[in-house]
Amino acid sequence: MNRAQEKTLQWLIKQGYKKEEISIRQNSSPNFTTSDGKKFEAKKLYGTQIIFYNTQHQQLKQHPKTLILVFRENEQEPFLKFRFEEIASLPKNYKEVEINWVNFEQDIGTIRISRKTKDRLQAFGKMGEDFDKLINRLLDKVKKNG
Repeated sequence: MNRAQEKTLQWLIKQGYKKEEISIRQNSSPNFTTSDGKKFEAKKLYGTQIIFYNTQHQQLKQHPKTLILVFRENEQEPFLKFRFEEIASLPKNYKEVEINWVNFEQDIGTIRISRKTKDRLQAFGKMGEDFDKLINRLLDKVKKNG
């Protein structure tokens, strides 16, 4: 179990569920189902974002009432709680959290950059501009000047 799942299990127990009333599916979504039929998905907040993979989206579409529990690194209580149906339209942001929808389109890839590079890129960004638009704008500027 990852840390967000461990925190979710502890949170469910605090909510009054007994451990034997909670079914855990570590590599499937939703991660938790309680004996009363409620479903929960654990998410870790990475900076300002949470990640959903295409397979998770496909599974959660079958259970739109699943409660998504978002945990910060050093906190035991969820920072944010919402139903999957609230983000089923694939928004890039929800309640001030970025949502990274990974592997949804074949022509989209994920890049990893350091915090320092991310901060530098954000300094060049315009209000509300996503990284894809920002990087393309900067590349166009380089091409024009180069």
